[in-house]
Amino acid sequence: MKMKLRNIIFLLLIIITSSCIKDISLELPKADEKLVIEAMIDSDDYPIVFISKNSSYFTNIDTTILNASIVKGSDACVIVSNGAITDTLKPTIMERYPYHGYRGTKFKGEVNKSYDLKILYQDKEYNSTTTIPEPVPIDSVWFNLLPGNDTMGFLGFKFTDPEKFGNYYTFYVKVLEQQKWYYRPSFGSHILDDKLLNGQEFSYTPLTKGYERNAYYHNVWLDEDLDFLSLVCFKVGDSVSLKMSAIDANSFNFWSSVYRNVLTGSNPFTNPASVKSNIYGSPANGHWIGSGTHFTNVYITDSATLILIP
Repeated sequence: MKMKLRNIIFLLLIIITSSCIKDISLELPKADEKLVIEAMIDSDDYPIVFISKNSSYFTNIDTTILNASIVKGSDACVIVSNGAITDTLKPTIMERYPYHGYRGTKFKGEVNKSYDLKILYQDKEYNSTTTIPEPVPIDSVWFNLLPGNDTMGFLGFKFTDPEKFGNYYTFYVKVLEQQKWYYRPSFGSHILDDKLLNGQEFSYTPLTKGYERNAYYHNVWLDEDLDFLSLVCFKVGDSVSLKMSAIDANSFNFWSSVYRNVLTGSNPFTNPASVKSNIYGSPANGHWIGSGTHFTNVYITDSATLILIP
């Protein structure tokens, strides 16, 4: 009798619970549209600007959506001024994503000068100012083989920070005749300040190979013909260009906030740190960075020898 009563009660609970189930339709929030601006001017080079639009976190990205996010051609007016000359940048096809960009033609960056950026897009205006600090040269470069490997390894380099406090740096690499752009190293930070090394000699090692980080078009991790070591290591026979740039404090703060965002974004116990864009006016994500750049090119002849390339 007790068993029958339990079965009846259990059945009633199922019926009651089932009758309470209701389909709920959620309308996911859409992100406010913002421009994503990547703008740079190196010493002895023309200004370059890439512009795209952000997308909602919940958007299912495909080729159509990705291509539609790129701002190109006459969609935007991009203006850079050095205080004496104003240059309206020309739409140009570049050798990196998003490929469609804007490039200057009237003047190149000069050390110890400031540059104003203005972007006009859909009745909105975006502004920023950057400076190009004095470049700091690389003193020496070396190559260390991986243990148990006689062809692949990592580079390292050394430089001396000036006595004046408040220097900021970025580092990029490119394998000549293989890569068409300078990339951040695969691992580790590509930025540095002199809070702990002011006026001292500093060694950066290991310096890994870089790669295109737009996973939609260049998902190198799924390339069956490219193993992990080939992705991150340099090898004997490579000609490598190291790009070391001095940047201003605002530019450093942008990159520093990017790294903090990456680190805190994967921590379930903290809120992700916000990225500090140095673009002002209408809300935007991104940067306008001037770089006092020093290049060092080397050829890896064998496991112990590097030859400087002019």
